This record gives sequence, C-alpha cells and structure tokens, in this order.
Amino acid sequence: MRYLYCLVALCLFSLGASAQKTAYLNFQQLVSLMPESKKAADSLQKYADQLNNDGQIMVAEYTKKLVDFDSTGSKLPQNQQEIKVAELKQMQANIQEYKYKVEDKLAAREQELLLPIVNKAKEALKALIKEKGYSLLIDNSRDVVVVANDADDLMPAAKAKLGLK
Repeated sequence: MRYLYCLVALCLFSLGASAQKTAYLNFQQLVSLMPESKKAADSLQKYADQLNNDGQIMVAEYTKKLVDFDSTGSKLPQNQQEIKVAELKQMQANIQEYKYKVEDKLAAREQELLLPIVNKAKEALKALIKEKGYSLLIDNSRDVVVVANDADDLMPAAKAKLGLK
C-alpha cells in the first residue's frame, strides 16, 4: 500500500513539474504596430513606385511601336514586317521578364527591411516570456489558438515592452 501512495505522489509531482506555462500573441499584428514597420512600408512603396515607373516606360515604348506597326505595317515588305513582329515579341518578352524581376526585387527589399524589425520584436518577446515565466509562446496570427485565457495573451505586455500604444 505504501508503494501505491509513493507511486501516486510521484505521478502527481511529475505532472506538476512538467506543466508549462503557455501564452499566445498575434505576432504579425505586433510587428505591424511598430513604428519601424510604417517606415519600412513607406520605403518599400517608394521603391515599388520607382520600379513601376520604369516598367511603364517600357510599356509605353512597346505600345507606341505597336501602334506604328499597326498603321504602317501592311505597307512594309514581308521581311521588314517579320523583323518588326520579332522586335515587338522581344519587347513583350522583356516587359514580362521585367515584371518577374520587379516581384523578386520587391520581395528581397521587403525581407531586407522587415528582418531587423522582426528580430527586434522577437528579442523583446524572449525577454518578456522570461520575465513572465512562460516557457512557450504561440503565434495566433493564423488562428492556430482556438481557445485561450485572456490572462495568457501577451499582446498588452509586448506593446508595453516595445513602447507601443
């Protein structure tokens, strides 16, 4: 009987010792509230506008040549028509390639701008969970947390830690 009591006590002790204090937070929302995110978004928008302007110039040149070809193309000899068509196809391919490059450049610039902001937020959260005694922090920005206690929501504490309102 004494063995049974010891076994039950040991089980209860191990359950209590292994219980982890868990909290949740919407990480994307936290990062978007940081003033650095606004600056990064503005910088990214300026960069995107600059790249789009360059693309619009390419499209305008293509459109001009296409209109010229439509109006005078039938009067040209067959070999010159083929040259103009090949030139227009090449311009169209260049525009498409430029669109892909713009997407890649924007993604790279966004990553470059957001990485320091994300790292700052992560460092603040690491310090915060250590202060509050949590062993696990769950990001609920993708609705992974179905139900949780309000007391375990670290958003207010994280905002205070980062100096956000």
